[in-house]
Amino acid sequence: MIRINLLPREDAPAKRSLKLPELSSFAPLVLIVIAVGVLATLGLYQTQKIANLDDAIATAEAESRRLAPEIAKIKRLDQQRSSLNQRLEVISALDRDRYFRVHLLDELNRALPEHMWLTRWEEQGGDRYALEGVTFSNFLVSDLLQNLDRSPYFTGVDLQVAERGKIEDVIVIKFRIQTSAVRPSGDAVYGG
Repeated sequence: MIRINLLPREDAPAKRSLKLPELSSFAPLVLIVIAVGVLATLGLYQTQKIANLDDAIATAEAESRRLAPEIAKIKRLDQQRSSLNQRLEVISALDRDRYFRVHLLDELNRALPEHMWLTRWEEQGGDRYALEGVTFSNFLVSDLLQNLDRSPYFTGVDLQVAERGKIEDVIVIKFRIQTSAVRPSGDAVYGG
């Protein structure tokens, strides 16, 4: 079919031309698509990472449940070992003190003058000791005090009481002394 346009040119319909939009009008759309793509990729990556961590946690919990009896047994053995070590330390301390007390009494025997008798030897706690005895003279009590003071096993020798008394019509001097024991340095001194 043939068409004839009789309208003046000014009134004639304009020719339609298909014009493509400019590239600058697509730029925001492209940026939005890229941003959505990046966010989707990051979301997938994080989801995968969370899934891997959940698997690792589940594996660790299963391993923990499997090892729980063994861990409890190890803790129980540690407590028993600690208790045993404490007992051994007490035994060692008693053993060391056993030798020390033997030497302490030996030193006391050496410090004791003739014609003097001990009636009581008492541990008062820690390394404090009290001793009581009888003799015929204050001079012998003085000798005992000096001998104890010179000994490496005794310190802080203190005469508490020295008084006259009678034992079967014999006049005697009753005395009470307090002192502290000293552990000489090195176990070789008293065989510990």
